[in-house]
Amino acid sequence: MIKLIATDIDGTLVKDGTLIIDPEYMTVISKLIDKGIIFTVCSGRQFSSEQKLFAPIKDKLMYITDGGTVVRTPDRILKTYPMSNELWKDMCRMVRDELPACDYFAANPDLCYAEDGASPIFHRLRDSYGFEMREIDDLTKLENDDIIKFTVYHPDSCEELCSPHFIPAWKDKAHVTSAGKEWVDCNRSSISKWTAVSFLMDKYNIAPDEVCCFGDNLNDTEMLKGAGESYAVSNARPEVIAAAKHTCAPYWENGVLEVLKRFL
Repeated sequence: MIKLIATDIDGTLVKDGTLIIDPEYMTVISKLIDKGIIFTVCSGRQFSSEQKLFAPIKDKLMYITDGGTVVRTPDRILKTYPMSNELWKDMCRMVRDELPACDYFAANPDLCYAEDGASPIFHRLRDSYGFEMREIDDLTKLENDDIIKFTVYHPDSCEELCSPHFIPAWKDKAHVTSAGKEWVDCNRSSISKWTAVSFLMDKYNIAPDEVCCFGDNLNDTEMLKGAGESYAVSNARPEVIAAAKHTCAPYWENGVLEVLKRFL
């Protein structure tokens, strides 16, 4: 019996970077919660963005945000996994020095910081994803702000640009993973979406075979492997499909929605 459902958002439920979702998701998810199933959105997105997407039922959900680094209810933070200042600031300096074509941002549990309010990354996060953004002259001057994620951005080939040096330089010191063609996300070492799902499992005494997860990208692989039931949407990367127990229809055909209906 499934007691906990965790799903990615971008590329899994909706097109990347949109706040538009089939309203039937709200009806079905609400019914699942009424049946006693814990439903958590589990995304690289910020809390405010997740709440905006699921506005009609936002007070009924659990939230895993920023790639698994924050776990929260609608009202309070349950757990965070912050990075050391030295680690993410050194990453920031490397992007500046060696990846001039890329942009970057740092996030705490409630805000994202970027250095140019007129930049494409600033507008994309604020206007498309619905993030709470703050402009700051120099990210490396931030102190003691509970940074939980550092992200590198390029509009179409971030993983390709980061693969020769950036990813190898940090993969043993942090959890570094692609979150789509535009993003490479960096969390504290060993912290993934599955870490956050496991926190909820421990909190509510739920076993792996009572969990179902959905995803589409490399940052979903740990939870797709760990859950007793898991689905990759058919538009997912081949490695992600291989990590999941099952495959469902792509996001534009509401594949996840059709699976959720079966749990009713």
